[in-house]
Amino acid sequence: MAEKTNAFDSIEQGVFKALENQKRRDILRLIGEKKGISFTEVLNASKIQDSPSLAYHMKELAPFIQQKGGKYQLTPMGRDAYSLLLKATTYGKVTLFQKQRYGVTFGNLLLWTAGIAAAAYLKVDTMLTTIIMPMLAFVATMITYQLFEDVK
Repeated sequence: MAEKTNAFDSIEQGVFKALENQKRRDILRLIGEKKGISFTEVLNASKIQDSPSLAYHMKELAPFIQQKGGKYQLTPMGRDAYSLLLKATTYGKVTLFQKQRYGVTFGNLLLWTAGIAAAAYLKVDTMLTTIIMPMLAFVATMITYQLFEDVK
């Protein structure tokens, strides 16, 4: 039983070692997007300077990629890793977007307040400045806030 545990630990360590490097994650994304790409195409599209360095990174990605007919493609584990990378990227963007929610909502409200104050100062139609513009400001602010809620 100890041999099975050690084999599992070794595979697990290899997987996380392969994914801890940004260049390898970029290569995995590239292969996942292209669904069949040659070594030369990976070299040209990546920020890796030379063939030996790319060959090293490709070797480290062995659990995730395979070569068929001169083209690299994802293995089943590679498709899972690629999916996880996409989800992590999307999650990060949504989290950042959510952090901006209050600032954007406040900015929207501030712009509307400035518009209403300017209209009042310029003595624009009283109904416009006291009823219509505040209602539009409220609706616009709520829509802005709700847009951020819907992104979750």
